[in-house]
Amino acid sequence: MGIIFADARHLLEARQGRTGGKAVTLGRLTTYLHPSDLRALRKLVGDDADSIRWLDAYRWGMPADGFFRDVLKFDSIDSVDFSEYQGATIIHDLSRPLPAELELKFDLAVDGGTLEHVFNFPVAVANLMRLVRPGGLVYSKGPCNNLCGHGFYQFSPELMYRIFSPQNGFAVRFVRLAETRYHSVEATTGHAIYEVTDPDSVGRRVNLVTSRPVLILTLAERVAACEPFAQPVLQSDYVTRWKEDGGSAGSRRGGLKELARRYVPTRAWTLARGAAMRRAASWRNSRHFKRVR
Repeated sequence: MGIIFADARHLLEARQGRTGGKAVTLGRLTTYLHPSDLRALRKLVGDDADSIRWLDAYRWGMPADGFFRDVLKFDSIDSVDFSEYQGATIIHDLSRPLPAELELKFDLAVDGGTLEHVFNFPVAVANLMRLVRPGGLVYSKGPCNNLCGHGFYQFSPELMYRIFSPQNGFAVRFVRLAETRYHSVEATTGHAIYEVTDPDSVGRRVNLVTSRPVLILTLAERVAACEPFAQPVLQSDYVTRWKEDGGSAGSRRGGLKELARRYVPTRAWTLARGAAMRRAASWRNSRHFKRVR
């Protein structure tokens, strides 16, 4: 669990020069910044004395409290964890609902790599959402591709867009993917960052197959203090199919595609279809992925 440069940059941009307020993290986070990351951060913070002092004192793996206080300018920083092992200020099992006194309390809640390790994920992510007040932000980082075995789960853009939706009281600011070179994601600097399209907006699944590990980064604003998941969370392409089919059990297939499937030899069909699917599930698919850094 920790803050890498991609997180630091996104959080700085989200703050937009604001000061004050309360931040909370899932687990007590540490910071993993390479020399090139520190140089880039210096350019971003300009001549701010507190930020420069923190950067001058930085050592690999330092607790992130100072980053939130001196660089992001929060008045207070808390952390929620299952045990006191890493010095969390709030001891709570994230697989169980938050106590009422912790709801709507914070201006920023950060998951720096905790949720994939909590078996009861729906309750844990709802806890993250409940921590912030309307107008507050949630920032989440988790495994997306090629990190099988890191935790219980890997996450998809579909999941993040459906979780942080208006029906759950949120508006997505962005869902982005960060490609890393190593399975130890902290060892990578200069991540390639891609904006990923909401599958609901294109009416189809947004798939991705890569040879390198990929992280998913989500920033969302709480716009209403409604109960998360009071309504069913449904995968968007199925909702689209149900609407198109009028609720029938059958599925529709385009006329040309049906003819090709019927008369083109199976081997040729499979090769052509496979090539198209590989391209659609790659960074080259500009309808689904746009590189931003």
